[in-house]
Amino acid sequence: MDQGSYVAASDGILQFAKLDVVNNNLANINTTGYKKQILIGAERTFDETLASQLASGDPYVKADYDRSHGVEEVGTYTDFSLGSIKETGNPFDVALTHPNDFFAVETGEGIQYTRAGNFTLNAEGTLITSEGYPVVGDGGALVVDGSQAYITASGALMVDGENVGTLQVTRFEDVQNLQPKGGCRFALRDGATTGENVEANLVPGAVELSNVSAVSSIIDLISTNRAFSLYEKTARTIDEMNNIAVQQVGRRTV
Repeated sequence: MDQGSYVAASDGILQFAKLDVVNNNLANINTTGYKKQILIGAERTFDETLASQLASGDPYVKADYDRSHGVEEVGTYTDFSLGSIKETGNPFDVALTHPNDFFAVETGEGIQYTRAGNFTLNAEGTLITSEGYPVVGDGGALVVDGSQAYITASGALMVDGENVGTLQVTRFEDVQNLQPKGGCRFALRDGATTGENVEANLVPGAVELSNVSAVSSIIDLISTNRAFSLYEKTARTIDEMNNIAVQQVGRRTV
């Protein structure tokens, strides 16, 4: 493969992945507690490419790639900056004030973490997330069995004037130890240090909104679409040039 194709393919992969990330951010702009995903890319070494796997059988592969190191390794980074806090008046809504704090929730894959504090009750009176996962308290699940219930700034669940449990709030020294698990949930990365349970400092009757900016996301979407279109045009041009070159090889000149 010629160097132009490597460079074009590299940018095409990057822009296509960025379209997915930007579209997902826009789709979650109104999702409580959602954290913006940012695309990151790094140049692959030759040993990480498909060309490396073919090099042993094709002596021209490595030399060809060495002329243009362009193929990208694409991944995402989570922006854990705070979103705006919006008052709702809902007695089961609470917003975290520390950027490294998370609520613990019980899922089918074990304990996971979220900053989405728009909680509600299921049919059994258990405090759950908007996705239906039980919220973890200091003694397990938190259950409301009474007529008057609300959550305080310290995370205590009060039912008819009695404290029936306190929300578990976990603080992580390095939030990048958490990986997205869908929606606004996160799980601890393999081998990462477990967070520390801390005393809650909440805003009752409020929720933290998504930290996605509509304006910057729309700008990103437009620029990414233009960049991808440019990649397509470049790839077609390179292909046309290669076809012309092949047709000219071996032609008799007078």
